[in-house]
Amino acid sequence: MVVNWRRHIVLASIIGILTSLAISYYSFQDKGMTFGEMLVNYRFIKNTFFSFVLSILIYATNVLTSSFVCMLMDRRDAKNSLPMSKMYRNIVFFINGVLTSVFSYYIFLGTLLNLFYDIPFSKFFSGNHLQFGNFLGIVLLSVFILLIVFTFAYHDQLRLLEIKNKEMEIALQKSQIESMKEQLSPHFLFNNLNVLISTIQEDPVKAEQFARSFSKIYRYVLEKLDHTSCALGDELAFIKDYVYLLNVRYDNAIDFEISDEVEKYVDILLPTLSLQILIENVVKHNTIPSEGKIKVLLKIEEGGLVLWNERCAKPKQVDSAGVGLQNLSKRSQLLFKQEIEIRDSEDSFSVRIPLTQISH
Repeated sequence: MVVNWRRHIVLASIIGILTSLAISYYSFQDKGMTFGEMLVNYRFIKNTFFSFVLSILIYATNVLTSSFVCMLMDRRDAKNSLPMSKMYRNIVFFINGVLTSVFSYYIFLGTLLNLFYDIPFSKFFSGNHLQFGNFLGIVLLSVFILLIVFTFAYHDQLRLLEIKNKEMEIALQKSQIESMKEQLSPHFLFNNLNVLISTIQEDPVKAEQFARSFSKIYRYVLEKLDHTSCALGDELAFIKDYVYLLNVRYDNAIDFEISDEVEKYVDILLPTLSLQILIENVVKHNTIPSEGKIKVLLKIEEGGLVLWNERCAKPKQVDSAGVGLQNLSKRSQLLFKQEIEIRDSEDSFSVRIPLTQISH
């Protein structure tokens, strides 16, 4: 439960004033006084203040016990893998509220009667304060107060959830922009333009295909600037063009294969440009062989999309900060509540991206 103390103080004061005035007016209405006369009557003022203090104490006790119960349930959820349902939590809060209101009413009423009117506790418990009508009245009043408290608490929760969603959206956009910058960087552009120029001289037909693929890549990146996730089918079309550029640049050194099962998941979502990050990671952390190829396989495994590659590690490889994979894992966590899974062995390296049916 979200506790907004300022709002609770205002709400408790309003409820206390209204209920105390209503109770005092009901008690004094047969005295033959107008409401204006009641407001200047000492006994009326004392009775109103008495009821106000009683209402504030009951309300405060409800807030404190509800916060304590919420803390216990949160600890229980953190300890167990299966959290309580909202309905179960609400039932617990409601029962706690009613019981707290009833017990605190009688405890505080007896205490205040002793302080304000010198009525001993023995006389209080043997008097008419424990009649069923009083009991029913305090139950109905507590239910009314609980409904108000729940309404404001849920309003606060929705507001905090909206703020959290906005923060998540901003974080995703920042991560997305960083990924896009890598693709639009001058270094990437100049490298491919140099490859294109040299290819034009050697093979004009291949150069034309290279230029078309290069154009598709840039068009795709610009189109997806505002998309945090996209369909696997779109990513596959993009990555085929991207691998083609790399193979032209590295003389067909990447043996990229897509398993048939992957084609069945073309409508599933994944973080935008995630496949490009993984392919780039293969090139960055492996030696491009002068003979032979680096085997790379895209497949479905354990409900996720896995990019596997054999290792051709660089002999003097400097440890990388892994910013690209960290960025991808963060985006996956923000989007789908699951991080990527990395498997690093002596002869192979693979990354598993969770797949989801979440719509655009």
